[in-house]
Amino acid sequence: GLTVQVEDVRIRATYSHRKRIPITEGFLEVKDGGKWRQICNEGWTEMNSRVICGMYGFPGEKRFNTRPYK
Repeated sequence: GLTVQVEDVRIRATYSHRKRIPITEGFLEVKDGGKWRQICNEGWTEMNSRVICGMYGFPGEKRFNTRPYK
């Protein structure tokens, strides 16, 4: 498959007014050419979620409510 080198990855909270730390749910963004861009969920797998969750120290991915992301 195609391998893309990313500079940085972050989770941006779904609701910016939430002060919940740590952020455990939100939009996954990658830094590309100095700009933060959201990752499209097309072709996204649970394994991808597991990797990102692992990077943030979470034991695994969980089901989530998709409505706020529409």
